[in-house]
Amino acid sequence: MIRTFRQRNWQLYEKTTVCLFCSYSGTRLDSDAVETKRRVVERPRTGRPHPRNAFQGTYDMDRLVSFYPLLGPHIIIGPTGRPTVDWADPIAVRALNTALLVADYDVNPKYSDILPPHALVPPVPGRADYVHHIADALQKSLSGGNGVHVGTLPTGTAVIGMDIGTGASCIYPTIATSVYGWRMIASDINSNSIASARDIVRANGHESLIDVRYQEISDTSIFDGVLRADQRIDFAMCNPPFYSSMEAFQSENARKIRGLSKKKSGGTNNTKKDRVMPNDKEIGLSTNSRASSNNFGGSDSELWCEGGEVAFVKRIISESKRYWDHCLWFSSLVSRSDNLTKIESYLRKNKRSDRRRQRVQAVQRVRMGAGRKSSTILMWSFLSEAERREWAKMRNWG
Repeated sequence: MIRTFRQRNWQLYEKTTVCLFCSYSGTRLDSDAVETKRRVVERPRTGRPHPRNAFQGTYDMDRLVSFYPLLGPHIIIGPTGRPTVDWADPIAVRALNTALLVADYDVNPKYSDILPPHALVPPVPGRADYVHHIADALQKSLSGGNGVHVGTLPTGTAVIGMDIGTGASCIYPTIATSVYGWRMIASDINSNSIASARDIVRANGHESLIDVRYQEISDTSIFDGVLRADQRIDFAMCNPPFYSSMEAFQSENARKIRGLSKKKSGGTNNTKKDRVMPNDKEIGLSTNSRASSNNFGGSDSELWCEGGEVAFVKRIISESKRYWDHCLWFSSLVSRSDNLTKIESYLRKNKRSDRRRQRVQAVQRVRMGAGRKSSTILMWSFLSEAERREWAKMRNWG
């Protein structure tokens, strides 16, 4: 039986957290903490999971196998003597992530069987981090945005979020509902992904919490055709297609496979390879052999779009202007720093808009991971600090 979020260990959510946000004031931020007239901006921690993340750097394989026995045959001993899995084996990776979902997020063990053969298998710890940082943003709005997280984290069905491009895994809504009890809208343009997401929702008894909606107006529409005219959401989140073409994906895919093979054969010195999952955008499953270079797979709509990540996030920003009063925080993951620079430049133009209600009032970024494996959550709002605080009060978050 799937337990509700209220039955979980609430001590996990009562940990004291520090502000992990960087504010954007129209100029580039230094990496050190800076003080502004309105708030203190603290340097975010990088390379560490969020404090409320169930994963804190090491996999307890014995515990995971106890929750999901199908992981057992895939456990191997890594170079440092710790149990791990073969990251180049997509079946092992799928089993590990399913075990994490079952053990830490009360997900039905059938999750792995529901996913289509070529569906993306998202690394669970990184996906959970995004959800927790969204919770921090909501808490900060509720507490007045003074740079310090105080008070209760918003939980329960009064909070409504939207996952743009939920994919076949429906991973963000599943984690958000399990941990915080939020209601979620999960949208996608791929009918097969929609079918899989709905099956996952039904298998976990989340029909009243997760509304899977097919984007049937246009492949390029974000909110149009998904949000009703009278509907308000507290946040929108997205892990956008990264690649600009299938050829670009295949080239990067081949590089990743070569890298994993080199590490497996001892060609590189990687003492942490049996501790943490590679922080690739997605790890997928192929029914072909490993040599097919399709381990990092997924459907076309999940992997690439014209213009890649930059173009996709720009479309979200552009369309968000028409929904400025429908959503408290818009957000998206950005995988590369050079892409972040381009997207922030586009946001700066919107901060200087002549129309008050199409002017971005606040931009925050949260850095996750470290070095080449880092990514950034970019968040923006068209509401002032006072308006965000009033929004939180009116929504009656509990």
